[in-house]
Amino acid sequence: MRQEGGDDLSVEQVKDDWRQMGLTPAEFAMLEYAEKLTLTPSSMREADVQKLRDVGWSDRDILDIVHVCAYFNFRVRVVDGLGLEVADWQIERARAGAERAAKAAEARGVAMPRDRWQVR
Repeated sequence: MRQEGGDDLSVEQVKDDWRQMGLTPAEFAMLEYAEKLTLTPSSMREADVQKLRDVGWSDRDILDIVHVCAYFNFRVRVVDGLGLEVADWQIERARAGAERAAKAAEARGVAMPRDRWQVR
């Protein structure tokens, strides 16, 4: 998300609870769909796809959403399945982003999301 221009505080908010971010209906539906596809893929139905169409996603958009979700799930499962460790630079990058997010939260007068994965 940071690579796509997301600010550090938004990244931390997504990690904590994306449902509380004030997303557009289309963004909310996309993340709800991706979460369901990640956690319970066998429960996906045509109605889930229709919900995305109903908030403006095209069939091509939906295919892209599925591909991105599947790709990241694949990567996580390969890393976890092989027992690979996260590289030090990745941990440092996450910590630096969290520190910038804390400063942004303070400047905006909002609460910093909790550290669910204990990166900070």
